[in-house]
Amino acid sequence: MDYRQPSDDTTDNLDLIVEVAEKYYLEQLTQAQIADLYNISRSSISRLLSRARNEGIVRIHIIRPRARQPDLERRLCQKFGLREAIVIHAPDPLSQTDDLRRLVGAEAAQFVDPLIKFNMMVGVGRGRTLAEIAYGLTKLATPRNITLVQLLGDIDIRHSLARGAEITRVLCESYGGTGYFLNAPALVQDRQLAQLLMQSSNIQRVSALYDRLDLALVGVGALHDSPLVLAGLLTEPEIQQLARAGAVGDICGHFYTAQGERIDDAYPGVSIGVSWTQLLECPQVVVVATGSEKVTPVLGLLRIRMIDVLVTDSRTAQHILNA
Repeated sequence: MDYRQPSDDTTDNLDLIVEVAEKYYLEQLTQAQIADLYNISRSSISRLLSRARNEGIVRIHIIRPRARQPDLERRLCQKFGLREAIVIHAPDPLSQTDDLRRLVGAEAAQFVDPLIKFNMMVGVGRGRTLAEIAYGLTKLATPRNITLVQLLGDIDIRHSLARGAEITRVLCESYGGTGYFLNAPALVQDRQLAQLLMQSSNIQRVSALYDRLDLALVGVGALHDSPLVLAGLLTEPEIQQLARAGAVGDICGHFYTAQGERIDDAYPGVSIGVSWTQLLECPQVVVVATGSEKVTPVLGLLRIRMIDVLVTDSRTAQHILNA
């Protein structure tokens, strides 16, 4: 077969990049064989293959057979009526919280990706483990004509990968979707000001989409370790007031008890974003939570059947089952 002569800059020739990638990854030719076929150097072939990976033309996906824990998943689904549980094996030596988040994000992304269907309206929350999953999805996502909607205002004026706006942006770029961003703070102490903000046309345009959600990807915050607290959106007296009212955590800015009872009134302000009722009525809520501090907050939501799909690690799953 006759092959084309290479151009002066082979790494900019997308057709050639695809052809070389197919020869190497599908037909399993060596780089030397491909170089002979196209009459170019082996170093050029190496650069073409690197370009194919960097551009997402080639995506290498490693499935670890023991990544998921089917027994724990089955027990969680049976006990709490979940549609699906995605439980990632956490090795015993893995004690650092950040390492656990990265592990779950890297491993769970491959199982979260199939939940995102063509033409879906997807709500996006905030959280550090959710951010790790979003990063993992960048290596798997394909264009699906989806709409992504930020579910809660921003928690911090500083750059953070855990911000809802940042996670929404990452997913938009990965899936080639249309994004709607909520340009407002997550919590507003002055209720009158909050009402004025929610009446603005931009926020109303975003809020109108919450009733049309097909899927919500959200994190859960433990009261004393919530990004809302870490970002300084709650004062110490406000945290103590919420704790006295029985708050154990929050989801999209809504505080609740260990029994899943919403207690937003214990906080003097208002959250800007999706409502508690809209979360309950969303057809599929995917909650991402890892670590022992998330056990009680997750249990609260499980008790009121707000969670449809739970993504967590094996040790957290075991604690939830034992509670």
